[in-house]
Amino acid sequence: MFRIGVVVPSWHYWENPFKLQPLWELYYATVLEKEFSEKGHHQVELIDLRGLRGETLPERVREIPGHDVFMYWIMKSGDSVEIKGIVDLLRRQFPSSLHVAGGTHVDMCTEECIKIFDAVVVGPGEHSLTQLIRDIEAGDLKMIYRQKYTEASFSHTPYPRREFLPESSIVNDLLFAQYGGVRGTSVHFSRGCAYKCGFCVYNVPGFFQVRNPEMMKAEITYLKDTYGVRGINFRDEVIILPNERLSTTLFNVLGESDVIWRGQTTTMATDQQLIRAGESGCQELAIGVETVDDQVMKIINKGWQTQTQIRHCIEQCQRIGIRIKMCLIFGLPGEPPDIVEKTMRFIEETKPDYVGLSGFCPVPGSPIFNNPGQYGIRYIDQDWSRHAHLLYRFGDQEEVGLPFEYEPENRWGKTFSREQIQRNIQEMQQWLNERAMVY
Repeated sequence: MFRIGVVVPSWHYWENPFKLQPLWELYYATVLEKEFSEKGHHQVELIDLRGLRGETLPERVREIPGHDVFMYWIMKSGDSVEIKGIVDLLRRQFPSSLHVAGGTHVDMCTEECIKIFDAVVVGPGEHSLTQLIRDIEAGDLKMIYRQKYTEASFSHTPYPRREFLPESSIVNDLLFAQYGGVRGTSVHFSRGCAYKCGFCVYNVPGFFQVRNPEMMKAEITYLKDTYGVRGINFRDEVIILPNERLSTTLFNVLGESDVIWRGQTTTMATDQQLIRAGESGCQELAIGVETVDDQVMKIINKGWQTQTQIRHCIEQCQRIGIRIKMCLIFGLPGEPPDIVEKTMRFIEETKPDYVGLSGFCPVPGSPIFNNPGQYGIRYIDQDWSRHAHLLYRFGDQEEVGLPFEYEPENRWGKTFSREQIQRNIQEMQQWLNERAMVY
């Protein structure tokens, strides 16, 4: 019998790493448990390192008991350096253990990852991980396990079993603190994204894979009955899909489940979809505005989103009673000199309830990362630990610099230096904090 440990990194870049749940690690631990543990073959455990910082992390890693296989699902490149350090420590403690990994970072940086891990999964893991374990059993482990998303259904696979973690790590009152503090947790009802934004890598797959409605109902019932959940925080890239039939199915399930919910979507959501969302319990939608400048919007391949469209979406949500969180990025290519003032004016005019501002990061594998010269970028830091930050969102101490630098000028004109971008972010964050628009 093998002992399989699914490792969750510290998520050091979050002010509170326990606010969100490690859904993909829980999901793949569940897949492996269903395939092996339930048949009495192998034991699957989750090793949760969230919240550990500085010297406490290696101290905790040294306390991890031996496992035959350690598995990592690396969605953010910003986690990869820490995970490599964890692998190095565990190899010294348990030389015979195997280390395997998958996730978006592995998809985008496969050649780098095969130098760190004994095997990697490129693409979805439902079938590849189970085959990988069988190959270990047979003494025939391969370096790369690759599958297309078109060959892996997401609709009927098991929902993540939360019993791998204590209840306090699954449910909290923080996700819905603005809505009565009901017991809430996070869920994925779809994966992938059909949009091709130039700064993003989370459109993997490049289409939407959606849960079967019976599986949606089963997961919500499980969360309500087991944990007393009354609020669902959707982690889907786009929760209101550009498909009336699929979105109607979701709204019907949520309406019948008697929960409140929040999630992120695009301004492509129709008036009717927004009305149905409100009727089904939607309290808040985060919309990816990204920038208030039309030229920048086109540069990042989001030209389908216009100022008029953004304003209409916000106004419609306000009429319905859905609160809006406007998501913005500073430091994108082509920003005008007055981007701070322009953004402040737009916020004052549209009056969103909340704003989330991030510093731009050329994420490994994104179109901008792959073609830096095309966007006037002269330097990208290859230290992936610098690619996970939310500059100044939760405090002035949250400063790790920007992992890139522009040429002094590009085809759109003069550019901001890294220091200027940081100052813009800090000024904007202070302005938002003074208006209680950040949480």
